[in-house]
Amino acid sequence: MTEEHKSEKNKSNQRKSEKNSSEKTKLRNKEHSLQKNDLITLEITDLTEEGQGVGKKDGLVFFVKDSVMGDKVEARILKAKKNYAYAKVEKLLEASPYRITPLCPVAGKCGGCQLQHLSYEKELAWKEDRIAQSLIRIAGLSPEEVERKKEGILGGVLSRYRNKAQYPVQSRKEIRSGGSTSVSDWKVDGKWPGKNKIEAKEKSSDLSMGFYGFHSHRIIETEDCLINSAENPLILECIKEWAKEYKISGYEEETGKGLLRHIFLRKGFSTGEILLCLVLNGKSLPHGKELWEKLEGLSLRVEEGGLQRGEDVSCGMGVQSQVNVYYGKNGTAQGSIVGLCVNINEGSGNAILGRETLCIYGKDSIEDKIGELSFSISVPSFYQVNPAQTEKIYGKALEYAALTGEETVWDCYCGIGTISLFLAQKAKQVYGLEIVPEAIENAKKNAEKNGLHNTEFYVGAAEEVLPEWVEGQKREGKDVGNLVDVVSLDPPRKGCDEACLSAVLELSPKRIVYVSCDTGSLARDIKYLREGGYTLEKWVGIDNFPRTGHVETVVLLSRK
Repeated sequence: MTEEHKSEKNKSNQRKSEKNSSEKTKLRNKEHSLQKNDLITLEITDLTEEGQGVGKKDGLVFFVKDSVMGDKVEARILKAKKNYAYAKVEKLLEASPYRITPLCPVAGKCGGCQLQHLSYEKELAWKEDRIAQSLIRIAGLSPEEVERKKEGILGGVLSRYRNKAQYPVQSRKEIRSGGSTSVSDWKVDGKWPGKNKIEAKEKSSDLSMGFYGFHSHRIIETEDCLINSAENPLILECIKEWAKEYKISGYEEETGKGLLRHIFLRKGFSTGEILLCLVLNGKSLPHGKELWEKLEGLSLRVEEGGLQRGEDVSCGMGVQSQVNVYYGKNGTAQGSIVGLCVNINEGSGNAILGRETLCIYGKDSIEDKIGELSFSISVPSFYQVNPAQTEKIYGKALEYAALTGEETVWDCYCGIGTISLFLAQKAKQVYGLEIVPEAIENAKKNAEKNGLHNTEFYVGAAEEVLPEWVEGQKREGKDVGNLVDVVSLDPPRKGCDEACLSAVLELSPKRIVYVSCDTGSLARDIKYLREGGYTLEKWVGIDNFPRTGHVETVVLLSRK
């Protein structure tokens, strides 16, 4: 073959290659040609942790808000990426047998309860399966082993179960163009009024309080939240009246101006004590005395069938069929505000609490009981939000620890000492570790309050303190593999730091009890511990957060 013929052949091959490449590109573009506002028909087969329905079509994964598995929907595209897209339900073509009518009037708008439209029986089954699938896919366990080791999932009541609430605050905006002043209508085409050239002004004496909308910092106002304490709407209304009277401004993220950022409430369900904290974009609270006087005169008697203030003034939706298990025998909630605190948060980030909390009137903490143990809880302390389910969680942790009275226990991420003290009832010695100094102070007081003197508590990060303690024992010539019998882990959502897990493996306890609020990080850490010589013995799901996508898991691992 001549050089000329070779050249022509090479050019021909190149043209064919370019043509094939062009056709492939067109095909790819065709496969991913969805644009915003396009409509598509989907069958929903699963849910994300955020409660979005999952559907698949033409190689793309679709995340569809307000849908449930079993739905057939016509969905409108909100955002399209290379391999996935976000959408919302435009029309429900066929309703899933698991779909129910939400009780909450702002379900779908509020970013809080993502599963109000899903039957509770299906919610529990889905959560149990999520735990199992994480253990299989991430931890590397076989489906047979996961099924054999599970102890099911423990459900709870669906309303009035939360003992803590956080309400963002803004100054209400008045739209001068004649548009709605409803907070839910502020956004236009996904933008804020100021960015759409709609003239808006603050009404600093009129505050908007509620919860953030789904994936936004737009406040959704509601007269009541069914999973929070029944007294909260009365307290919020009192704060609004005080703020209007004394012209207290709400915080604006866009400008960084305004005083009141969040309303933070804690309630001791066993005692009825309520602690109120105002999160401030400033150093002090003007007219705090006047607010405290209003709060002291506030009647928080809440009837089981609804909310009342004074003479039958309706405050919105009442308690539904599953009422708060901590209501009194007379069918009423009788909460009382025992303290007013302020938290200073002048930062520009999204953190709710700043580092400094001051009690300006009354007590700086509330009292509550879990089982037979009493606890003092301050504003920044970690304390599980669902008391009834928390008792099940800690009961399982105690059961899995299998203590006889001769064991030494390390409780990492101990918070105010809740799990530590549960274990101390049956252990020889318990060491608690927590990064929040105020929580450790609470833990020490709680140990003293409950007469449990076989406890010691340390301030610091688990990934720093535990390895340092292990190294210190080594320097003293001790066999670290025989110092600790049980380790309890209850980390935040991100799971344990590897340095902490490495120190646990060096301690080589007989049993590890792991309490987790995130299935993914739990499974990742279990994989690490299994590779270090531990076996999964048991696991149980506990629904600490009904009507949301979150679930708690308690796991027992033993040394091989």
